[in-house]
Amino acid sequence: MMLATWRKSKGWTQTDLARAVRKSKPLISGLETGAIAATTDLAIAIDRLSCGEVPVHALRPDLHDVRVVRAAAAPEARP
Repeated sequence: MMLATWRKSKGWTQTDLARAVRKSKPLISGLETGAIAATTDLAIAIDRLSCGEVPVHALRPDLHDVRVVRAAAAPEARP
């Protein structure tokens, strides 16, 4: 699955990913095997975390038309 491939390419364990999205390791394992479906919020969080490498629709095919808007870089602080 795309999520496991992306996670491994970053050198992350399932525990690392779980911590990054504030979920449990068994949930991440279930997502990767397809035993558990991602919630909308979790699919968006993973899309953001992966900078779009794991898009929402990879975890939630029913949300194929959802696009995650990236936050703009914060302006430089002036002294």
